[in-house]
Amino acid sequence: MRIRSVTAQAFGPLRGETLEFADGLTVVVGNNESGKSSWHAAMFAALCGRRRGRGRPSEDEQRFVERHKPWDYEDWVVSARISLDNGRRIELRHDLAGRVDCQARDLDIGQDVSSEVMHEGSPDGSRWLGLDRSAFVSTACVEQAQLLRVRGDANCLQRHLQRAAATAATDTTTAAALERIDAFQREQVGTDRVNSTKPLRRAIQAVDQAECALELARRDHVAYLARIQRVDELRQVAAAADAKLHAYEAAAAAASARLRTDQAARARELYAVYGDTMPVLIPDDDELARQVMGALAAWQAMPPEPVALSQTSQQLREELSALPILPEGDVEEHPTVRRALDRVHRGQAQLELHDRDRPFDPAPIVSNVAATDDELLDLARALEKSSPDPDPRGAHARRTVASGTAEPSRRGMATPLLVVGSLIAAIGALILLLGGTRIGIAVFILGAALLIGGTFAGTFRRNGVDSGDRVVPSEDSNATLRREWAVARCRELDIAANPALLREMPKKRAQAELYQRWVNRRSDLNRELTAAADELAKALSERGQPAERIDMSRLDAAVVRYQDDCRARAAQALEARRRDDLTARLDACQAAETRASRDTQERDRARQRVIAAARACSLPAQTPSQAADALQEWSAQRMKQFAAPARAQQEWAELRALLEGGSIAELTQSARSASEKAAQLAAVADQEILMALDETTAAARLPELRLAAPEAHIQAAAAEGELHALTATIRSVADAEETAEAAAAELARVRELEQTLNLTRDFLRAAEGRVHREVAPVLAQTVKRWLPTVTGGRYVDVTVNPTDLEVRVCGPTRPWRSADLLSYGTAEQIYLLLRAALADHLTRGHDTCPLLLDDVTVHADADRTRNILDLLLDLSAERQIVVFTQEEQVEVWARQRLTSPRHAIVRLPPIGVV
Repeated sequence: MRIRSVTAQAFGPLRGETLEFADGLTVVVGNNESGKSSWHAAMFAALCGRRRGRGRPSEDEQRFVERHKPWDYEDWVVSARISLDNGRRIELRHDLAGRVDCQARDLDIGQDVSSEVMHEGSPDGSRWLGLDRSAFVSTACVEQAQLLRVRGDANCLQRHLQRAAATAATDTTTAAALERIDAFQREQVGTDRVNSTKPLRRAIQAVDQAECALELARRDHVAYLARIQRVDELRQVAAAADAKLHAYEAAAAAASARLRTDQAARARELYAVYGDTMPVLIPDDDELARQVMGALAAWQAMPPEPVALSQTSQQLREELSALPILPEGDVEEHPTVRRALDRVHRGQAQLELHDRDRPFDPAPIVSNVAATDDELLDLARALEKSSPDPDPRGAHARRTVASGTAEPSRRGMATPLLVVGSLIAAIGALILLLGGTRIGIAVFILGAALLIGGTFAGTFRRNGVDSGDRVVPSEDSNATLRREWAVARCRELDIAANPALLREMPKKRAQAELYQRWVNRRSDLNRELTAAADELAKALSERGQPAERIDMSRLDAAVVRYQDDCRARAAQALEARRRDDLTARLDACQAAETRASRDTQERDRARQRVIAAARACSLPAQTPSQAADALQEWSAQRMKQFAAPARAQQEWAELRALLEGGSIAELTQSARSASEKAAQLAAVADQEILMALDETTAAARLPELRLAAPEAHIQAAAAEGELHALTATIRSVADAEETAEAAAAELARVRELEQTLNLTRDFLRAAEGRVHREVAPVLAQTVKRWLPTVTGGRYVDVTVNPTDLEVRVCGPTRPWRSADLLSYGTAEQIYLLLRAALADHLTRGHDTCPLLLDDVTVHADADRTRNILDLLLDLSAERQIVVFTQEEQVEVWARQRLTSPRHAIVRLPPIGVV
C-alpha cells in the first residue's frame, strides 16, 4: 500500500490543505507550530477513520477529539488517496464529526468498496493490511514520544500475532477465543459463591429451594390425605344416618300401610253386614253407649306422647339469625402478597449471609497516590539498596581500552566536572522547591551524574591508575542514582520514602478494594430488599391492608394483620356456609312441632271424651286413664246384658270410626296409597337394616333419626369446606417433583457446560503456547538484524516475549537487560525496531504496510540518529515510510541522501494564528 496524498478539508488547525508523499521515504520537516503532529494524525484518520458505535469513547479517542477537532469550524473532514499493491487506486473519505458520510471508493471503476474494510461501523483502510485501526496505531503509526506505546497495547496485538502465525491466516485467534470463552463462562456459568448471581449459583440455589419445596409439598400432601380420609369417614357416617333414617321411615310406612289395609278389610267386612243403615235394636241408652264407644275408640286411637326435640324451632331461628354473611375480601393469602413476602424473606436471608462474609476493614490509605502497585514496589526496592563505599579498585568494574591521552584529559576534567555538577544539582533542587517536579528531577540527576564523574576522575588521579585504563562506573553507582530518584519520586507523590510503607500500600489497596466490593454488594442487597419491601407494601395496600415501608417491623405487623384478617374471613365464610343446613333443620323441626301439636290436640280431645263419657255414665273418673278403665268395665257389663245389640252398635261404631266420615272406597284407596308409599320407601332403603328392624317400634325413633341425619351432614359439609380451603393452598407434589427434576437437570447442564469450557480452555491455551513459540523467534530475528546497526554495536542480540511484547537485549558480553530499564532514548529506538518488525510480521500476506513516524529520533544522539535514518532508508526500498521531524540534522541528512525520485522532502510553513 502507498499513501499518495492526504487532504485535510478541516482537521485541527488545517483547512483545505493537501500533502503528497513519495513511494519510498518522505521526510516532512517543520518547526514548532507548523502542524507536523496534526498532519501525522490526519494521515492516520484519513486511512483508518474513527470507530462508530454505542458507548462512551475510550480515553485515547477522547484525547484524539480534543487535540484534533477543528478549532474554528463545525465540520471535521479528511480524505486520502492510496494505491494498493495490486494496482487499485482507492479514495478514503471520513466525516469524523458525524461519522456517517464515510466511504471508500475505487477511483478506476467508481464503485463503493467500503464493505471490504468496514470495521466498528466505519471504513478502516488498515484492514487491507490485515490490521485494524487499534493495531495500526500501535505498530505502523508512531506518534511523537509514543514509541513505547506498543507495550501498553500488547494485549490488543495478540490476536494479530496469532492470526499471522496461524496457518489458515484467519481473523479468529486463540486469545480472542479464550477471551470469548472466559466471557461466556462468566455470564453462562459463573462461580459457586454465596453472592454470585450467575447461572451456576442460581442453579444450586434453585436445587436447594426445589428440594425444600418438595419436602414441604410432601408433608402438606400427607396432611391433605389425612383430611380426605376424615371427610370420607364423615361422609360415610352421614350416608349411614341417611340409610338408617330411610330404613326406619320404610318400616314405619310398612306398619302404617299394614294397619290401613287391616282397617280397610275390617271396614269392608262390617259394611257388608250393616251397610249404611244403623242397627234397629238399640237400647234406650244407645246414645250413651255410642258416646262411650266413641270415647273408647278415640282413647285407643290416641297418638303416643311426642319425643322431646334437641332444639326447638325458635332456637334454630335464633341460631340462623346469628349466622354471619359471606365476607368480602381474601380468605387466604393472595399470590401477589405471597410472592412479595417470599422475595422479602429471600432478600433478608441473602443480606444476613452477606454480612457473615464481611471482610477485614483495612486502615485508611492514601487514595490519591498517582502510582501503580508495580511502581511502588520498584520504589521500595530502590530505597532498600544501600549506597556502596567508594573503592575504585575493589567496588568498581574496569574496562581497559588503548588510549594514550585518556589520563591527562580525565585529570584535567575532574575539577570542572565537580563544579558544574554541584551548580546543576543546586539548580535542580531549586526547581523542585518551586514545584517543577519532572524538570527538577531531570536537572538534579544530571548534576549528580556530573558530580560522580568528577569524583571518579579525581580518585583515579589520587590512586595512580595506569594511563592505559579507563574506569567505567558499575551498577553500584546506578543504585545510588536510583535511590535518589526514588526519594525524589516519593516527594513528588507526597508519600514517605519508607520501603515498608511502600510495600504495604499495594496490600492495603487490595484489602480496600475487596472491602469496597463487599460494601457495594451489600448496598445492592439493601436496594433489592427495599424494592421487595416496597412491592410487599404495594401488594398489601391493593388487598385492602394499608402499609407503609417505614421500617421492617411495621411492615411485618401489617403482614400479620393481613394474615389474621384472612383467617378471620375464612372462619366467617365457614360459618356462613351453615345457613342452608340450618334452614333444612328448621323446616324439619317445624314439621315435627306441627305434628306434635296436632297429636297433643288429639290426645286432649280423647281424654276429654273419656272423662265426659264417664261422667255421663256416672262413673268415677279422676284421671283419663281411670275414666277409660271404668268405661271399659261399663261397656263389658253392658255387652253382657246387651250382647247382640251392643255388638251391633259396637261394630257400627267401629265402622264409623274406621270410615271417619268417608266412604269404603276412600278408605280402600287410602290403604292402597299407604302400601304403595311403603313399597317405594322399602325399594330405596338398605335391606339389611330394614330386615333387622321391628316395625312396631320404628315410628317411635323417627323424630330422633330425623334430627341426627342433618347433623351428620353438617359435620361432613364443614370438614369438606375445610378440605376445599386446604386444597386451594396445598402445593402439588408432582409439580414440586418436576421443579426439582428440572432444577437438578439445569444444574447438571451448567456443570457439564463448565467442564466443557474448562477442557476447551486447556486445549486453546496449549495451542496459544505453540503460537507464542512460533511468533517469538520471528520477531526476535527481525529486530536482531537491525539492532546492531541502530545501537552502534552496543547491543547485538534480542529476545521478544510475545505475551506482553517485553524486549530484552544484550551486548557482546551477554548480560541480558530489559529494554524498559535502559535509557529512554535507547528504549525508544529498540521499540521502534519492534514496531517495524511487528508491521512486517502482522501484514505478511497482505498489502505492504507503510510506516508513519513522528519525531522518532528526538531522543537519539547524532550517531544513532544517522543510524536510524539509514535503516529507514533501507526499509523504504520495500515499503513507504513518512517521517515528520523538526531536527535540523534530519533535514541535512535528507538533503544529502534523498536524491532518488522515489524519495521526497516536504517543508511545512508555519500555521497562521487568527
